[in-house]
Amino acid sequence: MLASQYRLKSAASLARDYEIVAEWLMEARGYQLPGKKTSARQRSMRALERLFLPHYFGSPPRWRLLARRIGGQRILPDFCLIGPLKAATSDLAVSLLLHPNVIPPLSKEFWERDPEAWRIYYPTEKEKRRHEARCGPSLAPYLTPSLHLVEVPYHLARIRPHAKVVITLRDPVARLFSHWKWEKFLAGKRVADRLPFLATFAAYVDKSLALFPSLPMFTACELPGLAASIYWKAVQGWIECFGPDAVLVLDVGDYFADRNRFMRVIQDFVGLPRVDIPLVARKTNENPLRFPPPDEATVSKLKQFFQPHNQMLWRVIGKEFPW
Repeated sequence: MLASQYRLKSAASLARDYEIVAEWLMEARGYQLPGKKTSARQRSMRALERLFLPHYFGSPPRWRLLARRIGGQRILPDFCLIGPLKAATSDLAVSLLLHPNVIPPLSKEFWERDPEAWRIYYPTEKEKRRHEARCGPSLAPYLTPSLHLVEVPYHLARIRPHAKVVITLRDPVARLFSHWKWEKFLAGKRVADRLPFLATFAAYVDKSLALFPSLPMFTACELPGLAASIYWKAVQGWIECFGPDAVLVLDVGDYFADRNRFMRVIQDFVGLPRVDIPLVARKTNENPLRFPPPDEATVSKLKQFFQPHNQMLWRVIGKEFPW
C-alpha cells in the first residue's frame, strides 16, 4: 500500500521549482549561453507554471501564502532535517519528501527565525488528518539549511521541545568547493569577473584564509565559506537545545554511497515506517556552472586548516567521519 502512494508525489514535481529558479538565475546573473536565450513566451509560460507548483525551493508566489491564511490552524514541523549550505540538503529533501508518510511543506526553505511564522508553509490540522487516513501516521519536516542560524534551535525547542533533529554534514573541503561555485553563480558573471579572488577556487581559498577570522569574506550566499564549513559549534548549539538523544549527526557522503540505507537510518530515528525511496537520476539543485576539480595543493591547505575544527566536531558528536 505504501509503495502505491508514490503516485501522489514525484521527484520531478517536487524538484521542478529548483529547475525554474536555476534557469531564471542563469539569465539574471549573465551566465546564459549564446543562442540559448529564453523567449518572452517561454518566460511567461515558466512564470505561469510556477504559480501552481506543489512544492517550492524558496519563496512561493505571494498569492499562495495569502490564500493559506484561511482554512484553519496549521501545524508545525515534527522533526528537522538540516545542514549547512551546499551540503546536498536539496537532494536529501526531495528524497525525504517522496516518503508517503511525510507531509511536504509548501517550500523547502523559509528563513523566518520565529517558528510561529513557519505555520503558513505547513498543512492545516485537517489536511494532516486526511493524509493520515490515507497513508497512516504522518510527519512534517523542517528542511531549511539553518545549521548556522544561532537563534533557530532555541526558538524551535521552546515550542517543539520533543522534536527530533537530523543534521547532515559534508566533508568541509568538498562543501567549500561547492560553496565557491555557488558564490560565483549567485554573484553573477559581471561581479565575479571583477573580483580576482572569485576567479579560481585556489584564489578564493587564499583570500578566505588571509581574512579569517579578522574580517568576513565576501559572500553572495549570506554566510562566508570557511565559517559555513566549520560545524562543531553550530552542532553543539542544536544538541544543547534538544539533547544528545534527540540529535542525529550524519555524513552526507554515506547518502550518495547508499541512499536507501542512509534514508532508513533517518526513518528509524524520526519514527517513519521503513520505505525504500525511488532512485532519482539527477541531483536536485545542482549548480549549472561547471569547473575542474580543486588542485591538490589547495585541498591539502584546507585539510590542514579544518583538522582542528573537525577534531572538535568528533568530540561533540562522539564519532568520526572519514574527512
